[in-house]
Amino acid sequence: MSRIKKHGLLSAVRTKLRASIIEARRLYLVKFWGMDIHPDTLISLQVNLDRTYPRGIHVGEGSAISFDAVILSHDYIRGMHTDTRIGKFCQIGARSIVMPGITIGDHSVVGAASVVTKDVPPNCVVVGNPARIIRTNIMTERWGKITEKGISVKDAVKDAV
Repeated sequence: MSRIKKHGLLSAVRTKLRASIIEARRLYLVKFWGMDIHPDTLISLQVNLDRTYPRGIHVGEGSAISFDAVILSHDYIRGMHTDTRIGKFCQIGARSIVMPGITIGDHSVVGAASVVTKDVPPNCVVVGNPARIIRTNIMTERWGKITEKGISVKDAVKDAV
């Protein structure tokens, strides 16, 4: 059953419009501010990406940043401008803060309202203030969705065939 039949024409139009607005904002951040944001990312319209040092923001392929998250690339008190990196296939939870100079490894998840003050290794989940590792050896897919038993759905299908 097609999406239009299942959810209605208005829903399909709204979904397409939202995707277009999100892509337009990504292009604005990349072209006008010089941020390094991969085309296959999902960044909420309410995310605050630091514009004091915009070239220091790097977001990898397939990552998602939820609403009200703050990604910083400068520290006014210490006079520091540094690169903040979010790896591939990561999820940054709602209202989280990623401090300047932090690297979040590939396939990692930052829980909602967490404050990331130290680098996050790949394939783990961090939560809290300050963020602490609560789970390791996870596998995530596009937009940081944790896969069943840490195995990618694509790999599971490939192994089954």
